[in-house]
Amino acid sequence: MTREFNVPTIVSLNPIMVDGTGMCGGCRVTVGGKTQFACVDGPEFDGHRVDYDELMLRLQAYCEEEKECHEDFCNLRNA
Repeated sequence: MTREFNVPTIVSLNPIMVDGTGMCGGCRVTVGGKTQFACVDGPEFDGHRVDYDELMLRLQAYCEEEKECHEDFCNLRNA
């Protein structure tokens, strides 16, 4: 939407971050065809250059595990 009007768009990405140094690669995003790490290179990036399809796939990678952990936590808390 902003690209067609030539409006600069900065996005703040919040992917999974494990160690905060980029060593684990958990926060890896592709921006302008290059690999970037949100914890050290961001989290702000040019919104027109982010590969959102890849980002969304990576964000969904652990959804099932997160759901199971949440259910386990709720079961322990309510026991």
